[in-house]
Amino acid sequence: MKKISILVFIFLYSCAKPTVVEVIQPGDELLNCTELKQQIEETNKIKEEAEFSKGSGGNFARALLFWPAWAQSLNNANDAMIAANNRSFHLIKLMRNKNCPGADDLKAKLIDKPIQENISGSNLADQLKTLKELYEDGHLSDEEYAKAKKKIID
Repeated sequence: MKKISILVFIFLYSCAKPTVVEVIQPGDELLNCTELKQQIEETNKIKEEAEFSKGSGGNFARALLFWPAWAQSLNNANDAMIAANNRSFHLIKLMRNKNCPGADDLKAKLIDKPIQENISGSNLADQLKTLKELYEDGHLSDEEYAKAKKKIID
């Protein structure tokens, strides 16, 4: 009986998937500076959960029991991390438009982290594509774009 419950737990845990947030949500424009900062913190928690799920024991179970589920889980975690980063940039842009204090500091923290944490992607092309999208959407200045691009290429 104990073995069955352990197998059921492993199966259920292996089906867990990280949350992929919507980058732009209804009502974002109506949030005040404090609420925007709280949303960024919540988005960062979701990103951390996605990062954790990539290295969790559940992935080991997925790889052993059903490798396509493992591959899908890793892909979903990457999607969740990208969406969380894009949402953070979107919220920071709203903060800057509202002249909220600390917006530039939050943006600098996102850009100055190692590029693998900022722009998740399976390869160089994916990272450059995501970076270009952030630049074209107005989330990065010319200088920030050039700096981040150099980090990716180096």
